[in-house]
Amino acid sequence: MTAHPSAFAPLANRAFLGLWIANLLSNIGGWMQTTGAAWEMTGLTTEPIYVALLAAAGTLPMFLFCFLAGILADRFERRRYIIVCQFWMMGVAGVLAVLAFFGQLSAINLVVLSFCMGLGNAMNAPAWHAVVPEIVSGPQLRPAIALNSAGFNLARTIGPVVGQILLGLVGVFLLFAINTVTYIGVIFALRAWKRPAEAHASQRREGFLEAAHTGIAFVRGSAELKAIFARGLCFFVPGIAMGTLLPVIGRFELKLDEFTFGILYAVFGVGAVAGALSMPMVNRLLGADRANIWAMGITAVATLVAALDMTPLVVGIVVALNGACWMTVIANNGAAVQMILPNFMRARGMAVHQMVFFGAMVAGSLLWGKVADLWSVQAALIASSLALAPLTVLAALIRLPGSSMPRS
Repeated sequence: MTAHPSAFAPLANRAFLGLWIANLLSNIGGWMQTTGAAWEMTGLTTEPIYVALLAAAGTLPMFLFCFLAGILADRFERRRYIIVCQFWMMGVAGVLAVLAFFGQLSAINLVVLSFCMGLGNAMNAPAWHAVVPEIVSGPQLRPAIALNSAGFNLARTIGPVVGQILLGLVGVFLLFAINTVTYIGVIFALRAWKRPAEAHASQRREGFLEAAHTGIAFVRGSAELKAIFARGLCFFVPGIAMGTLLPVIGRFELKLDEFTFGILYAVFGVGAVAGALSMPMVNRLLGADRANIWAMGITAVATLVAALDMTPLVVGIVVALNGACWMTVIANNGAAVQMILPNFMRARGMAVHQMVFFGAMVAGSLLWGKVADLWSVQAALIASSLALAPLTVLAALIRLPGSSMPRS
């Protein structure tokens, strides 16, 4: 096996391929639902803060409950645990479909059910991330993580476009109904996967409080993990502005219809997929550390350009660039965390990583939504860009494990 496998090498693993395809289809349904909910919210209210609340409600549970989920995923059989989480999310999507069918959707229940869906994602995520190294390992781990993220963003490319076409033809009910059905494929793929006996044996049956204490102590004692988390905060709080305000930009600033609104969402996924596919080459040329810094700098400049020239073409290009940059930072940070964590600690460690990631996104979503509410969307984008510039310099001083950058 080469030191630098291709971006597609993990797909030769049949278990990984099966789960990847099932998760791709589920994420397509998820992005159809997300885009439909965002469009529905802008139809219920014109206030940017409600759009920001919808985004924050979906991510806040990752901050509040992810560590609890990590403890549970390290204590219990991970495959069965993930299946339970899939059933929960399928149920929430079903409730959304029923409310939409009877015309009972409101700004409040959209936010509440977005929170419930986020809760399912929060409980699922640490276990899902923890099983990836049980399927693929060694040099293939980083491209496997990138492929998982690429699949998510490929779904983000397909889901919004298909979803907005169906929205215009049938209505938002169908988007929620389709998402409900897509969870079935993930459940069957998980049931078909035979988890290695040694992976289950390596988990420790610690008591709940003991597991929490051990997890916190491990993270607090790891300078490498803290460096990754610090860099994540530098990027994700200001970097989320464009993603949070995208529904407002698309519907009110650019005055797009349903189909072009879906296209705007999709181009982020196009950029992210391109970023994932090019990441092995970029990391080989720059090193993961420098690649992250370049991604942060490009995001700052691109966001400023979009704020100063808010036209469909410019915003579309900027959104695609942001997608590639987000993919680079997320995949490199995730791979770095995975390489540090032992299997018995993996779900808890990834839970803390997810808490930092989503906590930063919640804080950023509410911050930039409030700035847009008080002043304007352009003001929020300019402020986020200006904030990201010095934070990029600060992040450059924080060395990640495995970096090719010299120590200062």
